[in-house]
Amino acid sequence: MKVPTQPELTHLQLQAMLRDHDIPESEIKYIGDREYTTEYQAHPEYHGQTMPWYLIGGEHEVPVCDIASIDRVDEDDLVPENDGWGPQE
Repeated sequence: MKVPTQPELTHLQLQAMLRDHDIPESEIKYIGDREYTTEYQAHPEYHGQTMPWYLIGGEHEVPVCDIASIDRVDEDDLVPENDGWGPQE
């Protein structure tokens, strides 16, 4: 039995999450497999490999190897925008 790599496991977790929950595509969307080229410096060990990519927040195209973790966020965990960390008016 082949043990999945961390990026493979993250991709499987994301796919299950997208399948089982009604998450808007404006938050996260699987956009297919692409090569992780030498243009990306964060993980040279993945250069030349094909991996899944996701569109995050409708604007950031991210390879699965750059997604550090998948954590559930409950309504109680949300921080109001006026806590000093949110957008300043």
